[in-house]
Amino acid sequence: MTDPNSISPLDLDTPEKPFLDANELVINMGPQHPATHGVLRVILKLDGEKVLGTECVIGYLHRGVEKIAENRTYTMFNPYVDRMDYVAAVSNGLGYCEAVEKLLNIEAPPRANYIRVILTELNRIASHQLWLGTHALDIGAITPLFYTFRDREEILKIFEKYCGARLTTHAFRIGGCLYEAYDGFERDVKKFVEF
Repeated sequence: MTDPNSISPLDLDTPEKPFLDANELVINMGPQHPATHGVLRVILKLDGEKVLGTECVIGYLHRGVEKIAENRTYTMFNPYVDRMDYVAAVSNGLGYCEAVEKLLNIEAPPRANYIRVILTELNRIASHQLWLGTHALDIGAITPLFYTFRDREEILKIFEKYCGARLTTHAFRIGGCLYEAYDGFERDVKKFVEF
């Protein structure tokens, strides 16, 4: 029997081929920053500008919400869906509430559905404004970022008047909405649409 302390790694025969040839290079493409959302990391194996292979690394946004949901009632879990994507929190809330309503055979009142659609569409515009502004910034166009954030701010003001929150609104409940439309809601929405 060989004493393990007497063997050096240099003494061992390694039949494996080295991972890289002399002209090959391995680089990481993303994630760019820990605060970046929706990130994907790709490990690239290159030979000059030719891509020889890739390895995708996913899971940066996994928060274990499925496990959390196992120990919550439907109404207790409702606030979690806003936090899954705070840029489109209202959209997540609508999808979750409608899914639970379908499971429980509940129908929201028509007025609540109107409010839901208006808020969800405003949230969709706001999330697209963020996307457009940040993508313009990525290619060096700073001014469009300011325009998109200016327009997005008007939507966030409507959310804040409606429920007191700007991003994670938690605006919907199973079977309806958290609040009735505030005085001036229709005026504010029309003003934004005309804007």
